[in-house]
Amino acid sequence: MHVVVLQRPGSAAPCDRWILQEAPGTRVTVVSSHGTVRPDSDLGPGVRRVLVDDYDSDAAVLGELFRICREDRPDRLFANSEDDVLRAAEVRTLFDIEGQRSASALAFRDKVAMKALFAGLATPAVPYRPLGCLEDVFAARRQFGAVVVKPRDGAGAVQVRVFHDDDAIRYACIADPAWVTSVHTGRLMAERYVPGAVYHVDVVVDGSAALLVSASRYRCPPHRYATDNSGSIMLDESSPARRVLTGAAREFVRRLPAGHGVSILHLEFLADEPGLFFAGEVACRSGGALIRNSIRYTYGVDTSRLACLIAVGLWRDTRELTPVAAPTGWLLWTGGRRLAAPADHPDWLLEHVVSDRPGKATSAVDGKAAFLVRGANEDEIARRFAALSAGDPVAVPRAAG
Repeated sequence: MHVVVLQRPGSAAPCDRWILQEAPGTRVTVVSSHGTVRPDSDLGPGVRRVLVDDYDSDAAVLGELFRICREDRPDRLFANSEDDVLRAAEVRTLFDIEGQRSASALAFRDKVAMKALFAGLATPAVPYRPLGCLEDVFAARRQFGAVVVKPRDGAGAVQVRVFHDDDAIRYACIADPAWVTSVHTGRLMAERYVPGAVYHVDVVVDGSAALLVSASRYRCPPHRYATDNSGSIMLDESSPARRVLTGAAREFVRRLPAGHGVSILHLEFLADEPGLFFAGEVACRSGGALIRNSIRYTYGVDTSRLACLIAVGLWRDTRELTPVAAPTGWLLWTGGRRLAAPADHPDWLLEHVVSDRPGKATSAVDGKAAFLVRGANEDEIARRFAALSAGDPVAVPRAAG
């Protein structure tokens, strides 16, 4: 079997080694670019790596993939980044390779098309409308009250704006005229602002079965990363919210069309103040920040490894995975109070990483410090989060809107 792996230069995931551990005779080709963080010595035995000059160039990456497929058509093609999902799907479609095809991938990349994926679920999609001009933005504000405007294909809460009134829209246009151009080009959409809690459910998928379902509550809405620290806490097993959200995620998986080719999902849900749930977004990727680390500790598996093996047809255990350790939560110092580990280094602090990243956070998963915490339940994890807070609030200007 020949497997091609698309690997962004900043990724250190040993996808090739995972594949070879399960199927030692597999021929693996890794496509990346110059400047990759993985040295040659890190590759599995016999793995061939092809490096392009610019990984952000579709012409460079697709051109190399087309050459590989013409000369030695792979049996499987795996992409370990959400940014490569559509690229990989187009290649599968063009060369008739098993896995997720372009129509399916596009439905997960385009947030407007994505809304149709939630049709028929008990948790409906947040009401929305596409945008083509400023009149559409004002109309959405009148229709929904407070409104969220965001990129149709964005990720990580980047460029998300919340407008509570028309003056806020006018201020955003005057302060950032380039934003108006984004509206004109159809790259943005609007949806009703839901002011309650935000949740994420991370799912490993094998056909119509959910092999792992982990539900967590974000500490604050992800788009507020510039003024509040990002983080999330796993929901208690007895939590009504957990029952609703894991049920919705399982139903979502059951409703996927045959041959969908999806192996991992990150779903986000919102709850309004009366407690009604709405489906926000879903992506074909593992959750960012320390979500993967959190699941690895509690469930005992690496979701990225599992998703890779399912995608290339090397995972055959159909049992659903359940927790093997205490629930966890993670917290990043992005834009809120300065965070620091307690001096006594308690055993409940599972991971603590300090970054030398300069400047302000640029996304909800970009922090100057990261912490993974365990606890018996949500309340205990939240109390332990509080023990990480130290110093005065960091002065970060609130985004326009």
